[in-house]
Amino acid sequence: MDDAVTLRDVSDTALVAAVVRARESARRDPLFRDPYAEALAGERGSRLATGAQLRIISSGVVARTAVYDELITRMVREEGVGRVLNLGAGLDTRPYRLDLPEDLDWVEADLPGILDHKEQVLADARPRCRLTRARVDLSDAAARRRLLDEVSGGPPVLVVCEGLIAYLDADDVTGLARDLAERPALRWWALDMIGPLFVQVAKKIAGRRMERAEASLRFVPQEGAAFFRPLGWEPVDVRSSWVERRRLRREPPLMRAIWTVSPPRTREFFRQQGMFVLLRRAEDTGGAERGHR
Repeated sequence: MDDAVTLRDVSDTALVAAVVRARESARRDPLFRDPYAEALAGERGSRLATGAQLRIISSGVVARTAVYDELITRMVREEGVGRVLNLGAGLDTRPYRLDLPEDLDWVEADLPGILDHKEQVLADARPRCRLTRARVDLSDAAARRRLLDEVSGGPPVLVVCEGLIAYLDADDVTGLARDLAERPALRWWALDMIGPLFVQVAKKIAGRRMERAEASLRFVPQEGAAFFRPLGWEPVDVRSSWVERRRLRREPPLMRAIWTVSPPRTREFFRQQGMFVLLRRAEDTGGAERGHR
């Protein structure tokens, strides 16, 4: 990433993710198509998303987007999800580009600035489902709880926290997990987690800029997805970001070479450095877990 461009705050990371989605969409064999990503990223996003080292992080964003596209679509079709609550929605465009039922409720929650920008850029676009936006600071516990009360009075809800949890500290994640668990309609929770090696790579690429923007990576629990069990959430689908990149054929050459020469123990370490996690309310799981892939 170009050191001449300064991250203003954590919302700027959404611009970088939009650039990554635009670049994937422009491939001959894209895993997904996001026709709105380039406009949402704008010139500033393009200036932020430069540098050869960004390729490793970009591949993770591509894999995460593809995995969550599939997961959300499946949960709506097969698990009776009637509402999706996207916390820290950023510049996500799934309500516009996924094949979703018209009567699905989709709620985007994020800071006013980023939602204002999205609303302006997408003014002429039409969502495929019922879309509402909630301008809220999710670090404000009282405001967050009011939002959760509003969305938990209807159909079963899938909560999505894509690219959000890693920027919170453990106390904030614990508070969020408990707030969600207290509301029975919030049945599932999709989030992504990182490991210590990912933090080192991110610091090397843009550490000083992330600190100045108060966008440092904080949540790296040693127990991984098991962190959520005492808080009322059971991991039912845990996927390794590295393994998913390999499966989707988006593994950068350097990662492929490292994997090839690494012994099994080291590969297991690599598997833990990024995870796509689906949680379900513990009272609803019956102890079933699909395992770590």
